[in-house]
Amino acid sequence: QALPSLNLSRVFVITGPGTCSASESIMNGLIGIGVEVIQIGATTCGKPYGFYPIDNCGTTYFTVQFRGVNDAGFGDFSDGFTPSNSSSGVGTSVTGCAVADDFSAGLGDPAEGRLAAALNYRDTQSCPAPSGSSQPGVSKLSANVDESLEIPKSIWLKNRILRDN
Repeated sequence: QALPSLNLSRVFVITGPGTCSASESIMNGLIGIGVEVIQIGATTCGKPYGFYPIDNCGTTYFTVQFRGVNDAGFGDFSDGFTPSNSSSGVGTSVTGCAVADDFSAGLGDPAEGRLAAALNYRDTQSCPAPSGSSQPGVSKLSANVDESLEIPKSIWLKNRILRDN
Protein backbone atom coordinates (compact mmCIF):
# COMPACT_ATOMS: atom_id res chain seq x y z
CA GLN A 1 0.00 0.00 0.00
CA ALA A 2 1.37 3.37 -0.98
CA LEU A 3 2.30 5.71 1.84
CA PRO A 4 0.60 9.11 2.06
CA SER A 5 2.40 11.92 0.26
CA LEU A 6 2.56 15.68 0.80
CA ASN A 7 3.45 16.21 -2.87
CA LEU A 8 5.99 18.91 -2.00
CA SER A 9 8.35 20.09 -4.71
CA ARG A 10 10.52 22.13 -2.31
CA VAL A 11 11.13 22.44 1.40
CA PHE A 12 12.85 25.18 3.39
CA VAL A 13 15.03 24.05 6.29
CA ILE A 14 16.25 26.60 8.83
CA THR A 15 19.58 25.43 10.23
CA GLY A 16 22.38 26.24 12.63
CA PRO A 17 25.50 24.55 13.99
CA GLY A 18 23.28 22.50 16.32
CA THR A 19 21.27 21.06 13.43
CA CYS A 20 22.42 17.46 13.35
CA SER A 21 21.65 13.84 12.61
CA ALA A 22 17.89 13.41 12.07
CA SER A 23 17.44 16.87 10.54
CA GLU A 24 20.37 16.25 8.19
CA SER A 25 18.95 12.83 7.30
CA ILE A 26 15.65 14.45 6.36
CA MET A 27 17.46 17.00 4.19
CA ASN A 28 19.58 14.31 2.52
CA GLY A 29 16.60 11.99 2.03
CA LEU A 30 14.51 14.70 0.39
CA ILE A 31 17.39 15.72 -1.88
CA GLY A 32 17.78 12.07 -2.85
CA ILE A 33 14.20 11.83 -4.12
CA GLY A 34 14.29 15.07 -6.07
CA VAL A 35 12.68 17.46 -3.60
CA GLU A 36 14.37 20.88 -3.75
CA VAL A 37 15.78 21.66 -0.31
CA ILE A 38 16.54 25.31 0.42
CA GLN A 39 18.76 25.76 3.47
CA ILE A 40 18.51 29.02 5.41
CA GLY A 41 20.97 29.66 8.24
CA ALA A 42 24.37 28.18 9.01
CA THR A 43 26.31 24.99 8.32
CA THR A 44 24.89 21.93 10.08
CA CYS A 45 27.01 19.77 12.40
CA GLY A 46 27.54 16.82 10.04
CA LYS A 47 26.45 13.43 11.33
CA PRO A 48 25.60 10.94 8.58
CA TYR A 49 26.45 8.00 10.84
CA GLY A 50 24.31 5.83 13.05
CA PHE A 51 25.06 3.95 16.23
CA TYR A 52 23.59 1.04 18.16
CA PRO A 53 24.50 0.67 21.84
CA ILE A 54 26.51 -2.44 22.64
CA ASP A 55 26.99 -3.44 26.28
CA ASN A 56 30.21 -5.13 27.34
CA CYS A 57 30.96 -5.90 30.99
CA GLY A 58 28.92 -2.99 32.32
CA THR A 59 30.21 -0.45 29.79
CA THR A 60 28.08 0.66 26.86
CA TYR A 61 29.88 1.40 23.60
CA PHE A 62 28.47 3.39 20.70
CA THR A 63 30.56 2.42 17.71
CA VAL A 64 29.70 3.52 14.19
CA GLN A 65 27.35 0.92 12.74
CA PHE A 66 26.19 2.51 9.50
CA ARG A 67 26.28 5.58 7.28
CA GLY A 68 22.90 6.83 6.10
CA VAL A 69 22.61 7.34 2.35
CA ASN A 70 19.76 8.73 0.27
CA ASP A 71 18.02 7.12 -2.71
CA ALA A 72 20.75 8.53 -4.99
CA GLY A 73 23.42 6.80 -2.89
CA PHE A 74 24.78 10.01 -1.29
CA GLY A 75 25.63 10.14 2.40
CA ASP A 76 28.96 11.95 2.61
CA PHE A 77 28.09 15.04 4.65
CA SER A 78 30.33 14.56 7.69
CA ASP A 79 31.23 18.28 7.51
CA GLY A 80 27.54 19.18 7.41
CA PHE A 81 25.37 20.91 4.84
CA THR A 82 26.05 24.56 4.12
CA PRO A 83 23.96 27.18 2.29
CA SER A 84 25.25 27.74 -1.25
CA ASN A 85 26.04 31.42 -0.73
CA SER A 86 28.17 30.76 2.36
CA SER A 87 31.80 31.80 2.22
CA SER A 88 32.89 29.23 4.80
CA GLY A 89 33.96 26.61 2.25
CA VAL A 90 32.99 23.90 4.73
CA GLY A 91 30.34 21.26 4.19
CA THR A 92 28.27 20.01 1.28
CA SER A 93 26.65 22.90 -0.55
CA VAL A 94 22.84 23.06 -0.61
CA THR A 95 20.83 25.77 -2.37
CA GLY A 96 20.13 28.53 0.12
CA CYS A 97 21.24 31.52 2.13
CA ALA A 98 23.75 31.93 4.94
CA VAL A 99 21.89 34.01 7.51
CA ALA A 100 23.00 34.87 11.04
CA ASP A 101 20.93 33.80 14.00
CA ASP A 102 18.73 36.66 15.13
CA PHE A 103 17.76 37.01 18.76
CA SER A 104 15.91 40.31 18.31
CA ALA A 105 12.60 38.68 17.34
CA GLY A 106 10.78 35.66 18.68
CA LEU A 107 10.89 32.24 17.07
CA GLY A 108 8.19 32.12 14.39
CA ASP A 109 8.03 35.90 14.06
CA PRO A 110 8.18 36.79 10.34
CA ALA A 111 10.64 39.56 11.27
CA GLU A 112 13.14 37.06 12.72
CA GLY A 113 16.21 37.00 10.43
CA ARG A 114 16.21 33.40 9.23
CA LEU A 115 12.45 33.13 8.83
CA ALA A 116 12.38 36.50 7.04
CA ALA A 117 15.12 35.25 4.70
CA ALA A 118 13.15 32.06 3.97
CA LEU A 119 9.97 34.01 3.25
CA ASN A 120 11.91 36.41 1.02
CA TYR A 121 13.61 33.55 -0.84
CA ARG A 122 10.23 31.91 -1.38
CA ASP A 123 9.05 35.05 -3.19
CA THR A 124 12.22 36.28 -4.91
CA GLN A 125 14.63 33.31 -5.14
CA SER A 126 17.33 35.60 -3.77
CA CYS A 127 19.25 35.80 -0.52
CA PRO A 128 19.39 38.87 1.69
CA ALA A 129 22.60 40.88 1.85
CA PRO A 130 25.00 39.54 4.51
CA SER A 131 24.14 40.94 7.91
CA GLY A 132 26.53 43.27 9.68
CA SER A 133 27.25 43.88 13.33
CA SER A 134 25.90 47.42 13.02
CA GLN A 135 22.32 46.17 12.78
CA PRO A 136 20.29 47.15 15.82
CA GLY A 137 19.25 44.27 18.03
CA VAL A 138 21.79 41.83 16.61
CA SER A 139 24.71 40.87 18.80
CA LYS A 140 28.22 40.93 17.37
CA LEU A 141 28.52 37.17 17.84
CA SER A 142 25.38 36.50 15.83
CA ALA A 143 25.96 39.19 13.23
CA ASN A 144 28.03 37.07 10.84
CA VAL A 145 27.54 33.48 9.82
CA ASP A 146 31.16 32.67 10.50
CA GLU A 147 31.75 29.19 11.83
CA SER A 148 35.08 30.36 13.27
CA LEU A 149 33.00 32.11 15.95
CA GLU A 150 31.60 28.77 17.04
CA ILE A 151 32.45 27.77 20.60
CA PRO A 152 35.49 25.47 20.38
CA LYS A 153 34.74 21.82 21.11
CA SER A 154 37.05 18.98 21.95
CA ILE A 155 37.66 16.43 19.20
CA TRP A 156 35.36 14.01 21.07
CA LEU A 157 32.39 16.38 20.80
CA LYS A 158 32.68 17.17 17.08
CA ASN A 159 30.92 14.05 15.75
CA ARG A 160 33.84 13.37 13.47
CA ILE A 161 35.12 9.98 12.47
CA LEU A 162 38.83 9.60 12.93
CA ARG A 163 40.71 6.96 10.99
CA ASP A 164 44.05 5.63 12.03
CA ASN A 165 45.94 4.93 8.81
